Amino acid sequence: MRITIILLFAVSTAMSGQAAVRRSSDLGWKAGQNVTEAFAQLFETGTLKAGDEFVLDHTYKISGKHELPDNFTLSAKKGAGFEVTDATPKAPGPFLTLGAKNTLRNVTITYLNTPPLGPTGEKHEVNFTRMTGILAEGKDDLLFENCRLIGSIGHHVKLADQCNRPRFIGCHIAGGHWSVLISAKDAVFKRCVIEKCQGDGIKGGADRILVDNCVFQDSLRDGIDTTGGINDAVIRNSIFRRLGTGGLDLKSWYDFRKTLDRPGNVGILIKNCRFVDIPNAIVLTTLDTGRRQGPGNELLTAENIAKYAPHDIDVNDCVFGYTDNPEYNRKHHDGGYRVDYPSESGEVMRAIYLKDAYSIRYRNASFFGDRIKPVYIRSIGGSRHLSKEAADALEPTISGTVAGPAQPAKPGDRSIPFKYGPQPPNSNPKKKPLQ
Repeated sequence: MRITIILLFAVSTAMSGQAAVRRSSDLGWKAGQNVTEAFAQLFETGTLKAGDEFVLDHTYKISGKHELPDNFTLSAKKGAGFEVTDATPKAPGPFLTLGAKNTLRNVTITYLNTPPLGPTGEKHEVNFTRMTGILAEGKDDLLFENCRLIGSIGHHVKLADQCNRPRFIGCHIAGGHWSVLISAKDAVFKRCVIEKCQGDGIKGGADRILVDNCVFQDSLRDGIDTTGGINDAVIRNSIFRRLGTGGLDLKSWYDFRKTLDRPGNVGILIKNCRFVDIPNAIVLTTLDTGRRQGPGNELLTAENIAKYAPHDIDVNDCVFGYTDNPEYNRKHHDGGYRVDYPSESGEVMRAIYLKDAYSIRYRNASFFGDRIKPVYIRSIGGSRHLSKEAADALEPTISGTVAGPAQPAKPGDRSIPFKYGPQPPNSNPKKKPLQ
C-alpha cells in the first residue's frame, strides 16, 4: 500500500507540472558528506528540474562541474552550502554553470585548499588558482541573494556574453583575482561586501549598472575596474577603503575595431561615497591597445577620441581621506596605501586622477588628512597606450566645489552598515518528499 501511494504521488506531481521544494535532509545527506555524484544524479534523473528549489540543510563536500536548469533555485539554511575540494591549479571549473532565471539564495560556497585570501599578489597558481566558481553565458534574470563565496580562485562569478538584469543583493565575496567579472546590462549590486581580492572586486562592462550601499575593502588593486566600460551608471552610498591601486578605475579600453561600436564610461553618477586609504580614489583613463600592434593600427584618433574617452561624469557629495596609521602610510609598492609617484606637491592621495577624459564635475567634495590632491591631470598621450595626436585633441575639462572638512575614519575600520551574507530564514519552505 505504501509503495502504491508513493508511486501515485510521483505520477500526480509529474502530471501537474508543479515546481517542488526539495531538501537535502530528505535524501539523508549528512553534514560533511561528499555529494558529488548524488548532486549530479538529481539533475540527470530529472528529480530536480526547471522551476524547482533545492534547499541545503548542511555543508557538503563536492567537486567537478555541475549545470543548473533554467528557472531553478539553489538555497540553504544559514551557514549551509558546499565546500569545493578540487579548486586546484588543474581545477576543471566552472563549479556551477547557471541557466536563465537562476537564483542562489543564502548559499555558502567555500573553495578549499586555495591560497590565503588577498591582498598577497597576482601570480597565477601562487596567489590564486585559475578556477571560475560560477559561470553564466548570456543568461538573463539571475539573482544572487545573501550568498557567501570564499576562496582565492580566479573568478567567483563570471557573467559572459551579456547577461541581462543580474542582481547581487546582500552578498559577501572574499578572495578571487577579478572576483566578479561581468558583461551585462541592467546589473544591480546592493548591500554587498567584496573584499580581500588579489586584483579587483568587480571588473568588466555594463550598461545601466547600479551599485548601492556596498563596501569594497582590503584588495590588491581596485574596488571596481570598468575595463569593459560602464554607461548610464550610478554608484552611490558605498565605501571604498584600503585598496592598493584605486577605488574606481573608470577605464575605457579599445583593443579591436568591434569595441568601437560602444563607447565606454559615459554618463556616470558617483554620489555619497567614501574613499579611505587609497592612492587614487577615482581614475579616468583612455587606452588604445591597437597601438601595441605597431604604427598604423591605432583605433583612436584626433577626430574620434572625444566620442570614446570617459565623459559626462559627476562626483557628488563624496568624502576622500586617509587615516593616521603607520602601516598604511607607506607607498603602494612598499605595501602601503599612498601614491607611488607623487607630483612636485608631494601628495599622498589623489581624489580624482584624470589621465585622458573630459566633462568631469565634482560637487561638495570633502576631505580629511593632509596632502590630498583633489585633482591630478596627467595624460598618457605618446605612450604605447594612446597616441599623442589623439590625446592632444582632447581637452581634459574638470570643474568642482569643495565642502567643509569631513569626519575622519578610524584606522582599519571594518564595520559594515548593513546586514549581508547568509541570514536566518523567515519561514521554512514547505517540504515535499524527494522520491
